[in-house]
Order: sequence, then C-alpha cells, then structure tokens
Amino acid sequence: MKYIRFSLGFVVLLWAGAQSVGGQGFPVPERGFVSWKPAPQWEDALLSGNGEVGTLVFGEPHDETIIINHALNHMPVRVPLPPINQASRMEEIRALIAQGRYDEAAAIPVAQSMAEGYGEKHWIDPFVPLCNLRVLTQAGNVSDYVRMVDFETGEAKVQWQQNGALYQRSLFVSRADSVVVLRLQGEAPLNVELFLRQHPIAWDQYEFVGSGIKSAKAGAAAGSLTYSTRFVHHYEGIPYGFDAAARVVLKGGSMQTRGERIIIEDADEVLVVMKLAALMENDASLLPHLQEALAAGDWDYDNLLAAQRATHGDLFSRVRLQLGEEDAPETGLQSEAFVQRARRGSNGAIIERQFDAARYNILSSTGVNPPTLQGIWSGTWTPPWSSGFTHDGNVEVAVSHLLSAHTPELMEAYLSYHERMLPWYRENARRLFGTRGIHVPAHSSTHGYNIHFDETWTLSLWTGGAGWTAGILYDYYLYTGNRDLLRERIYPIMKESAWFYEDFLYEGSDGKYVFNPSYSPENNPGNSASQVALNATMDVMIAREVLRNCLEAGRLLGEETQQLNKWSSMLEKMPDYRINEAGELAEWLPEKYTENHSHRHVSQLYSLYERIDPDFVANPALMHAARKTVEARLHHRRLQNGGEMVFGLAQLGMVTANMGEAELTGEIIDWMSRYYWAPSLATYHNSGNLFNMDMSGGFPAVILRALAYSEPGRLRLLPALPPEWTHGSVEGMALRGQVQLSRLSWNEEGLHFTLVSDIDQRLEVALPFLTDFHSEGQGRVLRKGAGLELRLKAGQPLLVQVGR
Repeated sequence: MKYIRFSLGFVVLLWAGAQSVGGQGFPVPERGFVSWKPAPQWEDALLSGNGEVGTLVFGEPHDETIIINHALNHMPVRVPLPPINQASRMEEIRALIAQGRYDEAAAIPVAQSMAEGYGEKHWIDPFVPLCNLRVLTQAGNVSDYVRMVDFETGEAKVQWQQNGALYQRSLFVSRADSVVVLRLQGEAPLNVELFLRQHPIAWDQYEFVGSGIKSAKAGAAAGSLTYSTRFVHHYEGIPYGFDAAARVVLKGGSMQTRGERIIIEDADEVLVVMKLAALMENDASLLPHLQEALAAGDWDYDNLLAAQRATHGDLFSRVRLQLGEEDAPETGLQSEAFVQRARRGSNGAIIERQFDAARYNILSSTGVNPPTLQGIWSGTWTPPWSSGFTHDGNVEVAVSHLLSAHTPELMEAYLSYHERMLPWYRENARRLFGTRGIHVPAHSSTHGYNIHFDETWTLSLWTGGAGWTAGILYDYYLYTGNRDLLRERIYPIMKESAWFYEDFLYEGSDGKYVFNPSYSPENNPGNSASQVALNATMDVMIAREVLRNCLEAGRLLGEETQQLNKWSSMLEKMPDYRINEAGELAEWLPEKYTENHSHRHVSQLYSLYERIDPDFVANPALMHAARKTVEARLHHRRLQNGGEMVFGLAQLGMVTANMGEAELTGEIIDWMSRYYWAPSLATYHNSGNLFNMDMSGGFPAVILRALAYSEPGRLRLLPALPPEWTHGSVEGMALRGQVQLSRLSWNEEGLHFTLVSDIDQRLEVALPFLTDFHSEGQGRVLRKGAGLELRLKAGQPLLVQVGR
C-alpha cells in the first residue's frame, strides 16, 4: 500500500482596489481578540490551525513571516534503540527498594542503558517548524495598525494604513479543505515578493539541526514555488520528509521569478495555492502529484471560508459561556492591555474571553494527534522538553475538556495516537517489566519506546501511564455511549492495561498487592532524595480504576467469566489508602514516607480528577483527607502566586470542582486567569512565561466541572459555582450518559436548564437549592428528596425552571 499524506494546501489571495476593501477596516470579532502591535517573538504570534497544520503569524506590515508547522514534523534525531532489558534486573531493583536503598535501585536502569550502548539519556524527537512563508510588501509610513484573531473562523488578520491607503491580510487554516488560506488586500496596487525558506537556525543549533535534517531546498519557477526537506534518520511510522508545491496566478499586474522568489508588481489579485505532503512511503519526490492537484483546484477565499465556518466554526460554537456584562470595559481592551488587566484580578468578562481562547487553542491543535506541549505550533528547533506528549499529566490536561465541551470527535486524535503506539507500548512492558500488556512512557512523540530516564527522573520505573490512558478512553465511552467504539477500540486497550497489572503485582506478607517499583510523578518523599518508592498512592488508584472499569465494560461486552473473576479477586487485594498524621491523603502508602507538598503535581488526588472514585464516595474520611491535601498543596501555590507548571493547578481545580468546593475553585480559576496568558492569548507553562498549551485544555475543564458534574444517570448542577458568579449561562455542555445540557442559566432568583438525551432514561439531578420547579417539554419531572428525578425521552428537550 502506498502511503501519501496530502496534508496541506496553501492558498494565498492578494488583491487591491476599493471593491475588495471598501474603505472599511476589519470588524472586531465578537469572539476573539484585537492586538495593537506585531509579535516581537514567535511565542506572541497569532495562532491558526486545523489539527494537522498550524501557522504562526507575526503580523509585520512590510516583512511578514508565517511559520508553518505540521503535526507529524517531529525531527528524528536518531533511530530509537529498543527499551533496555530492565526486566532482567527487576528482582534486584525490587530488593533494593524494599531495603530502602533507593539511589542504588535508581542507578540500575542507567547502568543497564550504558551497557546496552545508549551512552546518554535519550530525548524524544522534537517538534520543529517545517518552513517559513515570507511576504515582503512595499514600504511606507504605517498608522492605525491592528492585528486580531477570530475564534469562530480561525482567521488571523492584520491591517494598517499606509500613505492614505488601507491594507489587509487574512489567514486561516481550513479544517474542511486542508488548506491554509492567506488573502492580501489593499486600496492601492500591490507589489509583493513571495518565497519559502527553511526556518532560521541559530549558530548554536547548527550541529543539532544538521544531525536531523539532511536537506532543505526552496525554489521558484514560472508561476510556482517549491520547498522540500528530508530527514537524516528514518524508521517505521514517520515521514522521510516533506514536499511542498505552490501555483501562483495573477489578475492584473506582472510576475517574474528571481532566484527562489516570485516578484509581483501592480497586482489587482494574486492567488497562490500551496500543498504539502508528508512522504510516508519513501523519499521520492511527490512534487508532480502536488502540482497536478493544484492545477485541478478551484480556489476562492469566500468559498473556503464558508466551508471553514461549517467545520471549525461548528466545533468552536458547540459551547458558549457567558459570565460578564456585554458592555463590560474589559471587552474592548486590546490583548496586551487585557493581559495586564487580568493580572490585577479576573472577572466574568475576562474569564469569558479566556474560556473561548483556551478552547480555540486546543481545537486548532487537535486532529492528526492530540496537542503537544506547544499545541501544533513551534518557532524553535529546540523546544522545551522536545514539545512532545508528556503522559504523566500534560496531555491528559490538554484533552480534559473535549468531552464536556461536546467535541467528542476530537478525542479520536487521542485514541488513534495511542493505537499507533501500541506495538511500542507492548515492547516496553516486555523489556522493562517482563509482563504482558502495555506500558505507556512518560514522554513520547514519533515512537512509543520508554527510553527517557536518568537516576533522578526515574521514568523507566513509572507504571501508571497505560492505566491513566485507559481511564480517559473509558470516559470517552461513558459520554458517547458508543458500544462499538468500546468493543473494538477502547476495551482492548483497557484489557492490555489490566494484563500488565496481572503480571506486575505481587502479594506482600499481609496478602495485599505491592507496587514495587513505584513512582509518584515527579515527586519524592519529604524524607527521601529519590523519586523511587513503594506503593505510591497514584499507582494504586490507577490500578483500582483500570480493574473496576474493565469489570464494568467486560460485563457489558460479554467477557469470559474466568477473566472477570480474576479482576474481581485482584481488586480485593488492593492496599488501602493512608491518611497521615495531619489528616491528609498521603502521597505514598507506607508510613515511613513523609509528605512533600512544595511540589507542582497533585498525583495522590488522581481519583478525583475526572469522576469521583467510588472508594471516595463511600468514605467521607477519604474525602475530608483529600480536602486537607488540597489545602496543603494550595499553600505552596499561594506562596508563589500560582507557581510553576499550571497543569498541576488545573488538576487542583478539577478536584475542588468535583468535590463541590466553590470558594477554592473560584480562587484557582482566578489564578489561572491572572498569570498564565500571552498577548496572543496562548497560554504559559509558568506564571508569565514558557509557551505551553496544557492550561488551554485545563482552564475550560475546571470551569465546566464547576457548572455541572455528571455520572451516567446522575447530575449535579452548579456543584462548585464561584461565589462571584452571581449570574451567567453555559450552552452546549455534554454530560456522561449520552445527555446534552443544552443550556443552563442562573441568577439571584433561580436557575433554568434544558436537557436532551440520546436515549430514554431516568436522571437524578442534585441542585444547589429547590423551593419550587416548573417543567416544559417531553418527559416527566418528579421531586426526589432535595433534588429532582427526570424521565427523559430520546431526542426530546426538557426545560426545567427551579426557584430559590
């Protein structure tokens, strides 16, 4: 089978004249933002993307740079070695850990890697820019400059006045047509130079880039631009490189080729169509195929934009949050001022726009893959942590609102990525632990081998990645009710996660399972310098969840009785959680370990990230201990005004929202709103710095959890509504159990909500208050204790009004 990925079409439209611009500037987007200056660095560029291709638009009037990224463009720095044979030394590792000789245990995988020829810690393949499109225009005095992004269309726009004439550029990456569209307009004839080039390489990056990029060549011929790049290394599943071809057509004016550039003079309209292909079969040129496809295309900006509205626009518009007044002063602030205003304290109007921006960022970078650490955007050859997928928290937070925001189709990217990695994951389990099943590493990009670890960051000993993945995928089923998806794709991953534990766990002297080695990302006990430990609470939580979910799904799908009995027996042997002397939920079960709350992760609260674990529902003491742990971690955060690694703060917010802690949830949302936003409304990893997309997933997740918590058959409305949110509404939320919360609104007098179910069902609804109620539509509403019982009819809206 021949693998050709026609991944990107690039359309550039340029034209002049009053009919195009009409003497009018771009309207301020209703959902989006406006900025007053070009980006000084790539992290501040305007973002657009369709999940496969991402663009960074600087917005310079005369010398524009548009960085083009592709989801598959992780530069292979080497052909990966297989995982080390850690399994051959597992008994030795376990014995040292049991004796408390943690540093010696941590040294064994490193020594083994050196013996097997690794030579150093191996990073995953980094996510890097593909190429740059440069657009040079005639110089002149600039005034009335503005740039903006429209979240509903994905357009990144730039406009300015120059010598009495208005000039405009619009760009979007089409989800419908897999093309990037750039239109230039002006009230005077356009003189333009267009060319493609490799992204610039800093002097201290030449050796590194040269070790991964074999060739990069741009060209121009009559009416066309080309760009090709090839990698030094190749292995199964990744591209050999990329090809790009562009067809240039003029209306009016003239065009000539000069070296690698196309020079356009006095044009009324210019159309440039550029397509990219990832070379999956071999490194033979695909330029003829691309040029043939370009010649057959009928490209029109308005038609392409209409298709974009029907795809990207539909996904973005599924959910809408309204908290502020329409005429709030913050709504008119340019993004630079908006970010500064937010740092003084958030409010409803600020949170509304940030909610939209966060969803836009994740939507735009989810498609071929889930979002990397930087989404689908990179302007550097050496991104932090290689900008891959970090599976001990980052990518999980990035996708954490996709289901509740009623965009389940975007979860396909998360599922399909892990499916592609399964052969690598199985090899990890076999070679690292000597087990069946799968092992998901903490870091991955182009391959799934676990090869990134050292004596401090003992990531070859972390076992929770596969179970965490399985839990998120099972939640995918709980929202959609798609039994075929569960049977054919999700349940097999769940089973392999459970098989790992069948082989990995062993019984201690008390008859309970021992998790050895064990690891609580990325923390160490307060009385130990090593991250290696026994029975980390998170490891136990993940294993319990995997087994419980496998039993639930297995019974539904007709799993063999012997297998179900095995999992039931394993659940009975799971060790109990520990509450420490301070009344907190301990991060490690053995009493010999002390807490270390000055840390960015909150791993011991895993069972409260998504659904509230049944173990906690049935045990108020555990819930109280979890609340104490939240306070201890928040004390650390308060000392640092939020602190580093905001995805840990988002996880705290998910926990407090699910627990119904309204004031704490409001405090966490306020921190996330104040300190982690760039002027481009991209998000940061730390307070005020480090371009990173995790919080773009976590911010809306916390907000949606504060407004509704759902289980199949059960719903809590406004469980953790921040006290400042005295009125507001949300439209289009999805709930577990195949229910859509079409609209929820609240004010001082009460609340209204409308539900639509895909199936006939009963739904218990817990409310923050209930004096009286009234319903309209199909179905029945009955009072049940302090709440209501709804009998929903498939496809029929049911409106309920509740008074205080």
